[in-house]
Amino acid sequence: MDTSLTPTDLFSPSKARQQRAQAQDWAQIESWLRYKYAGRSIPTFERNEETLKALRALALANERADEERSLIERVEQDALKELQETDINPADAKILNTITSNLTPEGQRSLDALASTAIALETPNTDPETLAHTLIQHTTTASTLSNQLNHLQTLQSYLNTQLSSLRSDLQSLQSPAFTTPSSLPRQTTDWSRQTRLLRSKMREYEDKLATLPPPTPSSSITSIKPSDLASAAGLASLVEKERELVVLRERVEKLEEEVAQFRHLPTDKEAARKEVRKREVELDGLRRARDGLFEGLMEK
Repeated sequence: MDTSLTPTDLFSPSKARQQRAQAQDWAQIESWLRYKYAGRSIPTFERNEETLKALRALALANERADEERSLIERVEQDALKELQETDINPADAKILNTITSNLTPEGQRSLDALASTAIALETPNTDPETLAHTLIQHTTTASTLSNQLNHLQTLQSYLNTQLSSLRSDLQSLQSPAFTTPSSLPRQTTDWSRQTRLLRSKMREYEDKLATLPPPTPSSSITSIKPSDLASAAGLASLVEKERELVVLRERVEKLEEEVAQFRHLPTDKEAARKEVRKREVELDGLRRARDGLFEGLMEK
């Protein structure tokens, strides 16, 4: 019992009820222990709420076990009494004794095996066909259970493999390679500041573009009015402009080919001039060599 009571607890109805219930429980436990030890001294133990709870559970389980054992004993006694009171037909007893006495040892063993098989298979009789069907059914059930067990073992192995893989993935995800860098907050702040600056610049440029005058047509094709396209003169003018555009495109392509010949020159103007002079000197040397070879051929 709890001896650490305060004056407030003594005048508390709920605390008083709890103490009375606990005292009754301890009285029942002590009575049960005296019954179990049958006159022997009860061992000393610590008395607290945890011990009381454990002893109550133990006493309840013990009482249930005693009731079950008593019920089984009563059923067995009733069954034995019923068997003893059953009248045995003298003719059946005589036939049984005759068969038993005339059986060979091998026949006796066979009869015992047949009876044991019928009891093990829980068949209502010892008919061979019934025993065979029951045995086949048990064999089929055993085979099915064996297959299911193999399937469950395979599934368990697969699940264990997946669990190991997931644990490995989790361990790799918890490694320093996947941890957040310490500089991430600073980078986030910098990116946010740059985003705000770019947004303000974008609004500024949009305002400047809005204040610019509309662009003038750079091509004479755009100077043709849509109303002039319906007339023959307008169509002829459009064809002429298209021809000019084709000529202009060919000229641009030719200029691009000429410019492509200088693609290996340096971007610096002075360096490009030096490279051109160097190539000119090489060209003059090649020309002189060519002229010398030509003169040699003429002399021969």
